Amino acid sequence: MKYVNLGYQICIRSWKKLLYRPIHLVFSFIQPIFWLTIFGFLFEKNFPIENGSYLSYLLPGVCAMTVLQSAAQSGILYIKDFQTGFFGRYHFTPASKFLSLFFKIFADYVRIVFQIAILYLIGLIIGVPSIHFTFQGILLILAATFLFTYFYASLSCLIAIKTKTSELMATFIQLFNLPIIFTSTALVPNKNLPSWLETIAKYNPLSNLSSILRNNSIEIHIETVSDLQSILIILALFLLFFTITYFSLRKINYS
Repeated sequence: MKYVNLGYQICIRSWKKLLYRPIHLVFSFIQPIFWLTIFGFLFEKNFPIENGSYLSYLLPGVCAMTVLQSAAQSGILYIKDFQTGFFGRYHFTPASKFLSLFFKIFADYVRIVFQIAILYLIGLIIGVPSIHFTFQGILLILAATFLFTYFYASLSCLIAIKTKTSELMATFIQLFNLPIIFTSTALVPNKNLPSWLETIAKYNPLSNLSSILRNNSIEIHIETVSDLQSILIILALFLLFFTITYFSLRKINYS
């Protein structure tokens, strides 16, 4: 029960922080809606989808981008804790550093799942065709989102631990997010990319998350990589960066 209570307290603290500063949540909705509406309707004729709609292709990609951008903000709470001096007091306790990191990111994951659900609902409202879910597909989407959130949020927390400044944190978000987005298939189908960029996109984790979301939320057939390959790529990144971040937490001198 003590582990459940630890997780509850960490999650509640993260969600309360979000409620006190809802600007991050507001922007995490505004940008995806912009991509889905303005970008979607503007470029629908430029990227024709065989037997389908570009909006149907775009919606899962926008959801994947939302996971990326929301997970990138995970380290901001660590920055605030460093600036207020709370980080040292909190992590000096005997509580497991592994569980502290796990539940901190889990709070972000719950928020991100909520955001994705809202975006799919918005997609239904604006008339995005071919949206279809199965129970197995929902489980796969939740699993892929879980792994990607932990991978990218761990990277964000690692940057926060190493830099301890909000300016460098903001630089990380801009420096990493945009190249990942524009070298992926989140917005543009693979066949519309140059050959060299197509190869990069194939192994881009955002492309793989987008692929899983498309394969399990829309009915039209789109050429994508297999769900198994995508899961394995994201799983490897999750294990790598979560482990690195965990050991970085353990090395900090809290005295």
